Amino acid sequence: MEVAILGIRHHGVGSARNTLNYLYEFNPDHIIIEGAMELMDSIEGVDLEQFKPPVAILAYDKKEPTNSYFYPFANYSPEWQAFKYAKEYGVSMELADMPLKHIFAMNKEAKNSSSDDKTHPSLISHSNPLEEIAKLEGYESATEWWDRYFEESYYSNAKEHFASVLEVMKALRERYCDYDFEHNNQREAFMREALRKAKRAKKSRVVFICGAWHAPALVDFAKMNKDDKPLITKLPRTPVSTTWIPWTNSRLAWESGYGAGIKSAGWYEHLWRLPDDDGKEWLINVAKVFRKRDIDVSTAHVIESYHLAKALASLRGRSRVGLSELNQAVVSVMCMGDEVLLDYVTRDLIVADKMGKVPDGVDRLPLQEDFESKIKTYRLSLREDAKIYKLDLRTPRGLEKSTFLHRLDILGIKWGRLLSSNSKGTFKEEWELAWSENMELDIIDKGIYGNTIEEATQNYINTKAKESKDIVEMVELLNSAIVAKLFGSVECIIKYLKSLSTQSYEVEVLMKAVIPLIHIARYSDVRHSDEIYIDSLIDNMLHQIVASLAMACYGLSVDSATSMFELIVSLNDTIVILKNETITQDWFDALQEVASVDAVSALIRGGVYRILLDARIYDSEIVSKALSNALSVGSDALESAYWVEGFLKGSASILLLDSVIWNLIYSWLDSLDDDSFDTLLPLLRRTFSKFSAHDRAKIGLKAKQGLESKQEDKQVDVGCSDFDIIMAQKALNTTKRRLYAIK
Repeated sequence: MEVAILGIRHHGVGSARNTLNYLYEFNPDHIIIEGAMELMDSIEGVDLEQFKPPVAILAYDKKEPTNSYFYPFANYSPEWQAFKYAKEYGVSMELADMPLKHIFAMNKEAKNSSSDDKTHPSLISHSNPLEEIAKLEGYESATEWWDRYFEESYYSNAKEHFASVLEVMKALRERYCDYDFEHNNQREAFMREALRKAKRAKKSRVVFICGAWHAPALVDFAKMNKDDKPLITKLPRTPVSTTWIPWTNSRLAWESGYGAGIKSAGWYEHLWRLPDDDGKEWLINVAKVFRKRDIDVSTAHVIESYHLAKALASLRGRSRVGLSELNQAVVSVMCMGDEVLLDYVTRDLIVADKMGKVPDGVDRLPLQEDFESKIKTYRLSLREDAKIYKLDLRTPRGLEKSTFLHRLDILGIKWGRLLSSNSKGTFKEEWELAWSENMELDIIDKGIYGNTIEEATQNYINTKAKESKDIVEMVELLNSAIVAKLFGSVECIIKYLKSLSTQSYEVEVLMKAVIPLIHIARYSDVRHSDEIYIDSLIDNMLHQIVASLAMACYGLSVDSATSMFELIVSLNDTIVILKNETITQDWFDALQEVASVDAVSALIRGGVYRILLDARIYDSEIVSKALSNALSVGSDALESAYWVEGFLKGSASILLLDSVIWNLIYSWLDSLDDDSFDTLLPLLRRTFSKFSAHDRAKIGLKAKQGLESKQEDKQVDVGCSDFDIIMAQKALNTTKRRLYAIK
């Protein structure tokens, strides 16, 4: 049996062209291609001419679909061209590599084994020999080095080309022998077994197309039968399924699996279509990209760029102009040295992201079929122009559509955008739906989580919850699970939240987590979940917060103090809706402790005094005394300004209604010298800019009148003699919050 071993790059223009040339010259009667044998289930019986690459085969473990693998193909993939050759000329073909039924089973074993086990192949990492030799020769990457020596030899003798690849790989494997490890040896053992099988089948002219690194390991296949047997027997296994899916150029850049890290898919596609182009056609296309964006590029620019690229290639001893020479010429001539403009070329030409197509009739993932079934049932159309859908959640169909769209959103299928929602008690949602082809890939990506949208969403959110160590993210997942009616996930997330809530967290993190959790407990429908346990979570977190709040506010920078102050205000507003007297009292006790610590930022202390005044924990006399101390002559002017900003916290009512507060702030501002006033002006402007235009106008008029008489001497026409303005303002603020919640 005559055997030809063709070492290739999985997505290489030169490799693909030389592979075709070799097949035509060698005229094999059997072709073996590196790849798991299960992929043949998807390749046999399909017309490859109906496919539009890039496409891929998705293989997954039937028992655990998230255990999966992608095998992508472009037009310039040697394997793809070999598939087409075998089908066109009726040559028998098979795939040879370690079967996925073993790989997936071993992956599961590795996942379940201890992380301290360093012997399992999936836990061992090695440097890439090609990267190391490329750096030694001064290349930035192994891709550039490989392109220079192997992919640019379009017109070389194919036999000599692959002989050269084999010799280089032999030398590299001898030098970097530690790059091989058990899993790699097992894969090559399966490849050698395929060659021995072909020999037993009396094949006379066999071609084996494989990644270049493996080529030397297949030469002496006949002599290694005894060594290979232990490597390929008694391996664990699991059932595997495969299906064709569309792919994109950008995904060919993935480094894992057979993605091969192709970051210039558009460039390789250009070389495949126009092998004779020496740079002219490419530069003409570059000029079109710039002109489309109204960037002036003339014919003279194109000619000058071409000559510069040719000169650079000559200086570097290259037989052909490469992408690096063309890019440098474009930056120098067309971009006038501005490398930012090259981003347009990268996006439109070098990557040129496009999506392949799989013909109708090819088996599809169950998740795709469920999605299509749902949109037909709900009469939702896939259209690129945006369409608005108004949903009434009081109707069964409206609620079903809302649940479906929320589940897609959780899965990362951003078909719908929620424009408005009254999740706190209303029954209307408004969605904007706009479809793009890439969203089909988003559905395919999640197909490994389940066969239906509901099953996939539940498994996906459960996986995220299991992996998350962030209590804030966990609360967000809980809220998402509730609105998507994933009650099984609600139970799962609550279990993980219970575990996380017992751990030690910074006060800011707990505050960010407990605020939405309170809203979930108060407003969300938590049927089939344990409301009492959610309440106990809230109690536990709030107790941790109040116990450490003062310490958390100690010695903060301005930015940190601002963030903490906003959290305090937000949590204070949220605690109101709990209607829990014990928690409320503990919260106000914690705020009084914060107000009493001088080392706490003036911004926070001023804001806390205002909260306690509005809650009638402090009366006007206590607050006036604190404000007087904060604005005293000996106080730092900047600290005083921060105290005032926190105290006013976007509300002008107390300035307009309390003459004591007005007089204190007015007198302080009047006492500032010119330099101090100029320094504080931006901060003061920020403080007052948060007031409404109407309130600012009233403050301006009041400022013209100067100091006011004492509040008890001022007549306020409110319709009754004992009207409590502070209490009325508090009631008004509460009413506003409740009205907002009801909307």
